[in-house]
Amino acid sequence: MNDRSTSRPPEHSQSRNDSSSATATRSGRRRNRMRFGLLELLLITTVVAAWLPVILARRQISELESEIETMRFATTQLIVVDEAKLNVRSLPSIWSNISSWKYNAPADADLELRLATETINSVSAPSQYLAAALPEGEHSIHLKCTSDSDGYHSLVYLDDELILEEHHPKSWIESQGSSSTGEASNRSTAYPLNKPLKLKVQRLSAKHPLKKYNSIELSNEYDSKGNYLWISPASMVPHPPPVFLVSNDKYSHDGLGLRQGIKVFRSQQTGLIGLIGVLPSLDSTLGDNRHWYPHCPFGVSVRPVLQSLSRLNIPEEGGPRSAGIPISLRDTLDPPTKNDGIGALEKITQASIDESGSQMRIFAHYQPFESGAQPIVEIRFDAAHPNRIGFLPHTAPNSAPMKACQFVTRFNARFLWREIEIANDKSDSVLSGDSLKEPDNATNDRVRQPLASLYPNVDFTAPLNPTTGNIAPFEWRKIVTSRLPTTTRVDGDAKMTQLTLKTDVVNATTLNYPAGLDPKWKYEGIPNRQTWLLPRASATDEPEITAEIRGGAVFPIVQLPIPGGPVIQNVRITVPMPAKNPVWLEIAPEPLSDSK
Repeated sequence: MNDRSTSRPPEHSQSRNDSSSATATRSGRRRNRMRFGLLELLLITTVVAAWLPVILARRQISELESEIETMRFATTQLIVVDEAKLNVRSLPSIWSNISSWKYNAPADADLELRLATETINSVSAPSQYLAAALPEGEHSIHLKCTSDSDGYHSLVYLDDELILEEHHPKSWIESQGSSSTGEASNRSTAYPLNKPLKLKVQRLSAKHPLKKYNSIELSNEYDSKGNYLWISPASMVPHPPPVFLVSNDKYSHDGLGLRQGIKVFRSQQTGLIGLIGVLPSLDSTLGDNRHWYPHCPFGVSVRPVLQSLSRLNIPEEGGPRSAGIPISLRDTLDPPTKNDGIGALEKITQASIDESGSQMRIFAHYQPFESGAQPIVEIRFDAAHPNRIGFLPHTAPNSAPMKACQFVTRFNARFLWREIEIANDKSDSVLSGDSLKEPDNATNDRVRQPLASLYPNVDFTAPLNPTTGNIAPFEWRKIVTSRLPTTTRVDGDAKMTQLTLKTDVVNATTLNYPAGLDPKWKYEGIPNRQTWLLPRASATDEPEITAEIRGGAVFPIVQLPIPGGPVIQNVRITVPMPAKNPVWLEIAPEPLSDSK
């Protein structure tokens, strides 16, 4: 009994001790909590209220700056960025035919404002222009371009004063639009005083000769009409635009040769490797669509002929290391010391142009063919004949002996050439062993011989249903050169044989091309002709240059029928080696009245 009664009190005592300890712990925690008085709370609120707008404003500074610049564009304010330079900005347009700028020129800047309306190109500034001195300080420039029943008018104002004006009659150009560029920014910008600044370069687009609502697109290097307004140092005299174009571009897809005439280029695109790409002048293909790239409307395949080799090597159909035999275009006959595998284009310099400035020569160097042949083709340009290009084959030092060199044209089908121009002589036929019927289009000295007369066993009037049996090109036909007309040689008085191919299509834009045809085969330009000028043998024992043609009923590669029937697919010119004089290729426009 006594033992049980004495054991309970310690339990109650331990419980009280635990309760007291817990209470003390909670009191300690309450004492350790952070306490704020009213004054501290007011101070914290003040700090947050003071800095929060700053933080939010900093986040919006970039947006506000952008909005300020946007609003500044809508004003006429000019900020002088550098007082020692020409400060210019373009102003918002107040009317569709009025362009405005504001400038600030330092004292003694000696600047001129110049205006030209012709010979506008991307190569050089116009050499014929009107000019007015630009005064120092801040002024406004306005260019107003209008057209009415009297013609085209270009007016230039300095502030409110008319200082330059050009007027042209309505017959100056039949325009259906324009394109404009300029170098002056819509932000205030400082420009050097010793360099010209283009304010506006406007190129008018002439009406398409065949399509009612279309215009002609000229390449930038060609001369255009329009408005060219620029600021220039008064002492700077523009040089006349060059006759020939040279290029540092590795592939030179834009071409080398005559600036406003025929050009050549090389390409690394499959199917074009090994070809000498030919860009006819715009005058001979006016209205043609040049949007596809690389633009290769015509090509020439160079094929060496060896004495002991029956099968020809075709450069664009394969080589030992690529899909073709690469070409390197250079301005010297000396072969490159090392081929780089892709035939890179070396710099074509002014050395390719003769002292008179009227002739240009470049050289197409081929890597060795599988047969061991290695031709070098000299390519000539003549300023007097912007639609012509000459080919003179040479043999590289380490080449296998070449019996002849062939030049085979490619992509003829798109130009729809169907007729051959021959001399009006009933004694012989254009083909050996064939009888020649006098065509209805005979003239006093020349006859237009239809392609069908060269293939009497082919029915040209039957609708074509392409099959494996009729999609292949026709057989080659050798032309009797004695039946061809003659003309005077380009560089002398000697006579040359003339092989001319013509079209019977007056307006190719009205043709119904087959569905699915690649646009590069659709020709929409004016009618033109292909002409080869072939030197005659100077001695009786000298082999003659031969000419052959081959017809076809379908577009190559795509194998779709050609509207209107078969056309001339290829021309093959065989030049005996060694060659003395070049053969000349010309693609020239046909007068619309003479194309039929």
